[in-house]
Amino acid sequence: MFRNRVRMAAAAASAMVATAAPQAWAQSPVEAFYKGKDVQVLIGAGVGGTYGLYSQLAIRHMRKYIPGQPNLIMQSMPGAGGNVGLNYSYNVAPKDGSLMHLVHAEVLFETLLTSGVKFNALNYQYIGRIADADAVALATKASAVRTLDDARKREVTMGVTGFANVFALGPLMLNRVAGTKFKIIAGYKGTSDIHLAMQRGELDGGGMTMANALTIHGDKLKNGDLVPIFAIASKRLREYPAIPAMTEFGSAADKTLMEIYASAGTIGRALAFPPGVPADRVQALRAAFSKMIDDPDFKAEVKKANVPVTPMSGEQLGAYVAEVMKTPTAQVEAARKLHIELLAGKK
Repeated sequence: MFRNRVRMAAAAASAMVATAAPQAWAQSPVEAFYKGKDVQVLIGAGVGGTYGLYSQLAIRHMRKYIPGQPNLIMQSMPGAGGNVGLNYSYNVAPKDGSLMHLVHAEVLFETLLTSGVKFNALNYQYIGRIADADAVALATKASAVRTLDDARKREVTMGVTGFANVFALGPLMLNRVAGTKFKIIAGYKGTSDIHLAMQRGELDGGGMTMANALTIHGDKLKNGDLVPIFAIASKRLREYPAIPAMTEFGSAADKTLMEIYASAGTIGRALAFPPGVPADRVQALRAAFSKMIDDPDFKAEVKKANVPVTPMSGEQLGAYVAEVMKTPTAQVEAARKLHIELLAGKK
């Protein structure tokens, strides 16, 4: 009798194992989708700047946390200040999770201020932000410009690639609201060309993200060859709390526009899916992003290279975008009018 009970129990246990095993070994739908797949990591800029830098960090350290461990491959699609890439990811790219976009930082202010754009920042599904893109306006030691007040006393030349970015729009707004005399010199191919021109004495200064400032020009900032004069950001920079932020000046309408400009710093270098990607894949990539940020190898690499990391979860970034998009229509229209005037070179 006892032996029969033992045999019956063993048979039942074997049946349970046989039933449970396929469930334990079965792939999740997300893992099944990504296993053996190539996933594009799109940037709307050249590979040599911070978009390339942060996308490469994600490619090296995020893959192992994505179910199925797909191959991550960077795709560069520069043009129109990042809008070529945004138009592609939003309207053309597959919406199945096989393309992530390190979205251009200006995606939110372009959505609000530029008529006719074919993307909407609100509808991107944000995976996570690796770093903000708060920026700083710098003057050379040779220019003798040491403070923002110096830029009120004489003309200060600032180099930019074009007028439709915060490195031009920030100084132009300060001319309007703070009495400065910045002269914007546009047409440089990139940040490196601007800083070569600064070294040659052709320019008094220029703007750059804090990531660039700290990783590429840290020594010059320490020895005084480059001097920070104001923050192109929504608030003062923690690294330079003594210099003012551009949002500290002007009327309520002026500040609304500058806060929209400053959204580029908050968006920063953030990964996102275009609209339409299934929710389970979005959640899986958000989880993978979070694990990457805590990964010891990731932390060691950014520390060794002195790469700034100021992470924000995809949920938090999405909530920020949604809040800015709630700006009252009348305020947005007033900001858009002022934005158009600035781009047209009006005061």
